[in-house]
Amino acid sequence: MEKSKRYQQGMDIIKKYEDPSEKPAYSITFDSLMDLDSELENYIVEFAFGDIYSRAGLSDENKTLITISSLVTQGLEPQLRLHVNIGLTIGLTPKEIIGAIIHLLPYTGFPRVLNALKIAKEVFTERDIK
Repeated sequence: MEKSKRYQQGMDIIKKYEDPSEKPAYSITFDSLMDLDSELENYIVEFAFGDIYSRAGLSDENKTLITISSLVTQGLEPQLRLHVNIGLTIGLTPKEIIGAIIHLLPYTGFPRVLNALKIAKEVFTERDIK
């Protein structure tokens, strides 16, 4: 079956956000969930990436900092790990990522911010970033 234009647009963005190194630190895949529903990948790729991430008006860096902030406030650590990695791949500095997370202290509280900082530090260590 031929994929939609939205799907192709979403995949182009995913490819831009993927770790291009020979030993990728992460991958944006949905394979482990596809056995639950064959349409799940289409929903994620077409809507999240094809519709939302492809919108004009914000830079990739801004979109990623917003995403990181949202994930921190919700305490969604697996997804936070992915988006911290994406941030590094698209050019955010560790200082920018840490700054965005610490900025959330008065809005989110110490437990979620400290958990997020731990995740960010782990990602930096895995990617050999000081």
